[in-house]
Amino acid sequence: MKFEPSLHKLSNGVTVILDPMDTASTKVVVAFDTGSRDEKPNEYGITHFCEHMLCKGTKRFKNRNEINDYVENNSGVCNAFTSNDSLQFYGRIYSDNAPVLLDAFSDMLQNSTFDENVIENERTVVLDELRRKQDVLSNKIAAFVDDKIFAGKYPTYRTFGTEVNIKSFNRKQLKLFMGRRLSAKNCVICVSGKIEDKDALLKYIESKYSFLKSFDVSKNIEEFPYIPGAVHYGIEGNQNTKISVVFPELYKYKEENIFKNMCLNVFEDWMRYKLYNVLRQENGLVYGVQSVFYGPKEQRLNGFSTTATPENLEKVVSLMARTVNDVYMKNHITNDYINRYNNKMKLGDADFLESNEKRASKLISYYLDFGTLYDFNSVIKMSNDITAADVIRNSRGYFDGPISILSNGADYDTDLIKVWKENIGNLSQQNSMIIIKDDKCR
Repeated sequence: MKFEPSLHKLSNGVTVILDPMDTASTKVVVAFDTGSRDEKPNEYGITHFCEHMLCKGTKRFKNRNEINDYVENNSGVCNAFTSNDSLQFYGRIYSDNAPVLLDAFSDMLQNSTFDENVIENERTVVLDELRRKQDVLSNKIAAFVDDKIFAGKYPTYRTFGTEVNIKSFNRKQLKLFMGRRLSAKNCVICVSGKIEDKDALLKYIESKYSFLKSFDVSKNIEEFPYIPGAVHYGIEGNQNTKISVVFPELYKYKEENIFKNMCLNVFEDWMRYKLYNVLRQENGLVYGVQSVFYGPKEQRLNGFSTTATPENLEKVVSLMARTVNDVYMKNHITNDYINRYNNKMKLGDADFLESNEKRASKLISYYLDFGTLYDFNSVIKMSNDITAADVIRNSRGYFDGPISILSNGADYDTDLIKVWKENIGNLSQQNSMIIIKDDKCR
């Protein structure tokens, strides 16, 4: 299926991405480049609270049920979410009725009533959502780890807010905050699906979203202190321990680093494959090995994760370190392995091309991150052009950063960082920089 999206600007500055597809349904996303990262500590949760209120009724639709009825009666579904870096309204609908979603989202953004009584009712709902998130074990572990390795500066639950904040928000605060954060300049609309007349669709979107005022909206790009070390979240009654060995990401999250990070993805897949062979196939110590990451995308920690019994952890970590040293220093990776990796990725590429939901989500996220149109074909070509020499060159220094070992489950007494350092050896960048003869490098 073709991938030929186009980028447009409305007269007030709203960005529109049109992605024509031969499908019976259409995905519509209206996104704003603002989220909990842009909130002050006493505002944590306010974007999320506003999201709830934008879905609770307008002058035209008295409540959420009437909004749903309008969309569902036209063969569609819709919802909204808030994240660290965006506020999004999204839906999927029978293609002939795509304007219905654009109409509904426009009305919600322009005419939501923020009724005082509804705010009080929704306050309880938002508090319940926060508590449910906090009750999930995986979220407790993530919050514990984030607090330890980022010095409490990257609050895991800040998107959902704090109980104190949620109880304090009032109508005036919510309306003022939305007025400051929702601008035509940080709004991106994506329509992915059947588009028979682009000009007519753009004209319709212009008529529905011209109400958005155009002004600059600040963007808070954060840097968190990284405190390397061993962090363990004990879980009474667990027989196994999950461990992740992680290091600071080599390249910043920028568009110009896409190729380098692609090479790192291949490197991580290759290293995980080697670790799996040693730990499971040869020694029968673990079930599997995964690549993992922690932290915000601008400041990722990358590495490898596995699960083992406490008595096997020392052996597992020592084997991991020795395997890493052997593979990294000898540069075993080949172009045949890279071809295998790319072939493995083709099914996911096909899923992307065939899914308007995946395409719209990628187009939106890429534009919000980099301010440009995602080019699937260029990215695929870039991936297919990667050579073994590229992977070797761009993965140098992967293990040089300060190590952390993050674990949860059964308790243990072993100093796993010490075990790692005793077995890793000296990963000299100069000694390990072996370029395959006659291979191109970048």
